[in-house]
Amino acid sequence: MRSYTHIAGGIIFTILITYILNIPLSAFYIFLAGAVAVIPDLLDYMFMEKHNRETHNIWILLVLMALCLVNQIFIIIAAAYFSHIILDLLTSHGVRLLYPLKKTKFVCMKEKNRIKTGTNREKALFFFLVILVAGGVLMNYQVFSLIDSTAATGSITTVENNTTNASNAKTYINVQVQVDESMLNKNISIKNSQNESNIIVREIN
Repeated sequence: MRSYTHIAGGIIFTILITYILNIPLSAFYIFLAGAVAVIPDLLDYMFMEKHNRETHNIWILLVLMALCLVNQIFIIIAAAYFSHIILDLLTSHGVRLLYPLKKTKFVCMKEKNRIKTGTNREKALFFFLVILVAGGVLMNYQVFSLIDSTAATGSITTVENNTTNASNAKTYINVQVQVDESMLNKNISIKNSQNESNIIVREIN
C-alpha cells in the first residue's frame, strides 16, 4: 500500500478505537496516527535491504499493546500500527507476521482478490477510507449536531419574530354613531375585528 493509504487507514482505526474506549480524540492524536501508520515501511527502508515487511510482525504489536497499560498514547500508536498490518494483509505481497521465527507470508484473500500497490483498486480503497475519516472527524467534533442546533435556533427565532409582530399589530375599531333627535336615547355601535358592542347614551335633563 502507498503511504497515503496507510495514513488514512491509521486515522480511521484511531477514530474507531478512541470511540470504542471513550477516549477524547484530539488533533494531536490524528496527526500521531497518520505518522505512526507509515513508520513500519520507514523502518524497513532504513534497516532492511528491501521492503520485505520484516517489521510488520505481531511481536512489535504485542509490545505496543503492553505499553498501552503504561500510557494512553500507546493506544493510538498500537491502533495505527495495527492498521498498517491489516492493510498490507490485503495486498498481493502479504505480511510476515511471525518474523523472525517464520518467514511465511500471510494474506487475507485469494490471489485474484488481493490489492496491488498503486492500482485503481488501492485508490478506490483510499478514497473510501478518506470518506470514513471525514465522517468520523465531523461526528467527533459534533459538526452535525451544531448544524442541527443552528437550524433549530433559526426556527425558534422566526417563530418569536412572528409572535412579536402579531402582538404589535394594531387593532382598528369602527365606531358608528346613530343619532335620532326624536329619541331620548342615543345608540353608539362599536365594532372591531372580533365582536360588536352597543352603547346606549341616555340624556340627562
